[in-house]
Parts: sequence; C-alpha cells; structure tokens
Amino acid sequence: MPRPVSHTGITLVVGAALLLSAATAEARSRDRTITLKARSQLEQVQLVDNAPAGASAGDQLIFREALFDLRRRRIGNDAADCVRLFDESFLCTAVYRLRGGRIMVQLLQPGLSGTRTYDQAITGGTGRFAGARGTVTVAQRPQGDRFTFRISVPRR
Repeated sequence: MPRPVSHTGITLVVGAALLLSAATAEARSRDRTITLKARSQLEQVQLVDNAPAGASAGDQLIFREALFDLRRRRIGNDAADCVRLFDESFLCTAVYRLRGGRIMVQLLQPGLSGTRTYDQAITGGTGRFAGARGTVTVAQRPQGDRFTFRISVPRR
C-alpha cells in the first residue's frame, strides 16, 4: 500500500527548490559577460582516414587555426579534434587559446564546406575564463570562419 505524502514533506521539497533556484539566479547576476569577435585562418590540418577507405564514420580531423580580431591583429589560436559521424557532420572537442586563458568547447560541426552558422557550447575555461559557460557562434565561410564569443564568467 503506498504511503501518503504529507503536506510538510511537499512544503520542504518545494521550499528547497525555490531556495536553490534563487541562489542560482543570484549567482548568475554576479557573473560578468565577455563578448569577443574573431576571424580564423587555418594553419594546420590532418585528416585520418580510418577504415573503410573514403569518407566514413570514425574518420578523424585534427586542425589548428590562428585567431584575429576585427582589426586583423592576432589574438590567439584554436585547436580541435573531431570524429566524423554517419553523415557529413563531425563531433568535436576544441580549445581556444586567448590572452589570459583558455576556453574549452564541444560542438557538432555540421560539415566542412559551404556557408553555415552554428553554435558551440562553452564547457569551461582557465585563467580569466575560469568557470566559463556560454556559446561561441560560428559563421563558417570559405574565406575563413567568423566567431562571436558570448562568455559568462563568475565575478572575482
């Protein structure tokens, strides 16, 4: 026979959830947001054609790009390791090395050619980006990608 739930138990659970929600909202209000815009230039790339031969799931793409601000000054670089899925997309883990720290991301790269726009999830950071979360929006272009970083980091 199921035990009846008391009003006190429900009140405690709801109260705890409200306190946690308020604490999370307060912590986020103390975050600062950093917005950066950059362009890339491919420096090195390696494609590992795993069996079966030709484009297939499990192929690996490793690359590094130089990053420049909108005034064409070098601001850092990025590096990524990607695995081809069962279509033209790749599952990637990447790091952006910028002045003062690094930003780590994970993403689903929709394809290697053409003009596309997609988001990368910021999963963490180091240095001035410690505790980072947010997104990197990529405008993929044949002449080089354009990035908009929207980074939330805790105030110190």
